[in-house]
Amino acid sequence: MKQLLLLLFSITMISCSSQKKALQETLQASYETWVAGVRGGGSGIHFYVDLKTPLSKEIELEKVIFRGYEVPFEKIDSLHFIARIKTEGNQQKFDGDVTSKSTSPKTQYKLHPEEALLLFVKSGKEIKIKIKKVTERPMLEYPSAKPKF
Repeated sequence: MKQLLLLLFSITMISCSSQKKALQETLQASYETWVAGVRGGGSGIHFYVDLKTPLSKEIELEKVIFRGYEVPFEKIDSLHFIARIKTEGNQQKFDGDVTSKSTSPKTQYKLHPEEALLLFVKSGKEIKIKIKKVTERPMLEYPSAKPKF
């Protein structure tokens, strides 16, 4: 009986690790930072996940944990996802304004600045995949607003 339970446990563990590896091999993660061109316009990070093949129907990409923030993904299409992280920079509308700061939710996870943790849900069960090296895209610098005369 013990051997049967050990065998079932081993098969379960192998299938879970193979699922994680298969998911990790079919995706590419990258990010780009951005800053608005006007005071108080904000700043943030766009985190992208590009898949080689669509996720199966029972798997859903839920959230990313990156640089201390935990943000849900938006589905662009079946192969592309984006998470929009709002950071603390460029939040003040005028000098001395400290009340207008709005950022994405923080998390307790401690990761290296180039690492990310992706959270998937498969049949109601959470799967976490750690990305060791997230690729950085060139920074987006939005132009300043036209002067109002």
